[in-house]
Amino acid sequence: MVNGVKQPLPGLVSRRADEKRLFLKSGGEKKPLEDEISRQDKVTWLEGYRGENKKTVVVAWNGSEVVEILALEKFNKELLASVFPQYKNARYYVTAPANKPIPPGERISVSNISDIYSAGEPPKLNRVLVRGSEGDDVKILQNRLKDLGYYLGEPDSFFGKKTELAVIEFKKDYFGITTDNATVESITWKKLWGDTPPVPPAPPPKTNRNYLLLTKTNRKDRYGCYILNLDYFKSGKLQDRLEVCSGAPGRQFFRTAVWSRAMTGEPLPEGKWYIHDILWADGKDYYYGRIFQSGIGPVTVPLDYVEPGTTERSAIEIHIDWNRNYGAPGTVGCIATYNIADYKRFVTWLRDTDPRDLYVDWKLGTCPNP
Repeated sequence: MVNGVKQPLPGLVSRRADEKRLFLKSGGEKKPLEDEISRQDKVTWLEGYRGENKKTVVVAWNGSEVVEILALEKFNKELLASVFPQYKNARYYVTAPANKPIPPGERISVSNISDIYSAGEPPKLNRVLVRGSEGDDVKILQNRLKDLGYYLGEPDSFFGKKTELAVIEFKKDYFGITTDNATVESITWKKLWGDTPPVPPAPPPKTNRNYLLLTKTNRKDRYGCYILNLDYFKSGKLQDRLEVCSGAPGRQFFRTAVWSRAMTGEPLPEGKWYIHDILWADGKDYYYGRIFQSGIGPVTVPLDYVEPGTTERSAIEIHIDWNRNYGAPGTVGCIATYNIADYKRFVTWLRDTDPRDLYVDWKLGTCPNP
């Protein structure tokens, strides 16, 4: 659908199925690219250190060679455990002696979940909620937790067992709390709508155009995908930012258009892309009905590559990482938000100025200037 009106969606599901099948198929006619084996697959063992501010630092080794260094932003055993599946060939994990220095090298920051922010101020909510509470503010709480992927029931204005479990999981992720604390106090209300995200000062605009810009950070999410910044520029000025992902864990190779192969599951290539209309599976602004398929969810925005040159990549879209919490994080090349709440913000950008240009800049030197 486009703004609530049904439109044909030719080839979307079949193209996605073909891409997934070929991605999972071994072999192929293309000559493998240099560095085709992921860095994670080269790791043979892991070593843990206590870094500055008592943060855990995990060094991934290939024999005696450092492959990469991860800095865990929270002291959390679940976060540490989530690192291990990224290195399927690592045979063991050891804790380094207290006096052993951490090897030098660039550190990749890893968050339990990416810092997810939402536009606007939270509603004026300050009542402390506990199990048994009832009222409109409980329903607002449930809706917010549902948008963030924690509450799986239907909002009913009653703080029951499902709401309690959702609050506990949310607080564990955002505060590192290990006790079964389900109290919703002022600090939890504030965190539900995110602290103010740090937006860097923008240089003087070179254009008065409206567009989106996708860039790479040096941080990874808990599954091994690099956290990417998706920025919204209005009249040439930075307005808002979302953190998103692209590509499959273990396939985080960032390439130019000419070197980006189809069916690889890698992030979309660098260059300029055209943003199409919003497509809904079950009606405009309906996020909890039918879905296109498990990896895409209820809404998507198709993209087409524009320049420079051409690329093998196709069927690239912007959607929600719908099956992220069901054992299949990441995408096969599309851009994905981490949750419904962030996608709702993305939709507000499109409806604000109808931007049609997306610039993907991996700092490889081929992305046109906005």
